[in-house]
Amino acid sequence: METAIPFMLVPFKEQDYADYRALTSNPKIMEMITGRPLSEQESRAHFDRLLQQNQVAKGFGNFRIISEENNAFMGLAKLVRQQLEDKEVEIGFLLMEQFQGKGIASAATRQLIDFARKDRSLLRVKAILDPLNSASRKILVREGFVSEFVGEIDGLPGEVMSLVL
Repeated sequence: METAIPFMLVPFKEQDYADYRALTSNPKIMEMITGRPLSEQESRAHFDRLLQQNQVAKGFGNFRIISEENNAFMGLAKLVRQQLEDKEVEIGFLLMEQFQGKGIASAATRQLIDFARKDRSLLRVKAILDPLNSASRKILVREGFVSEFVGEIDGLPGEVMSLVL
């Protein structure tokens, strides 16, 4: 595997919708997430929810992965705390096709787990993925995640994996 391209994680802001839409309208990227690209209306609703999640707890939320070299949008990484008092956070990532397989998701995942470990109130990190998404599963297993559940989640095949902090 190639070495990860140097990147930064920057919280999504309202003006970043076009980047988010580029991910959610791509059938190949969304195949293992929703089984299909999102409509404009669905993307907008998801993005609005993403922006709300970014307000819950400092340092948590949904981040644009951008190249340090040229600020190119590479994808999304998230470490979401639904409510401030939650003891569990959800981690995830989506990459633009041209940045997949370059170690970026692995590096972003490690960075977010390191951040979560510094928060002594958190007990675990969970990830929800398609059980057929072997690339994402491999990243999570390498970081110590274990499978907790495989079955239907919101009408789609799903797997819940978790890492105890």
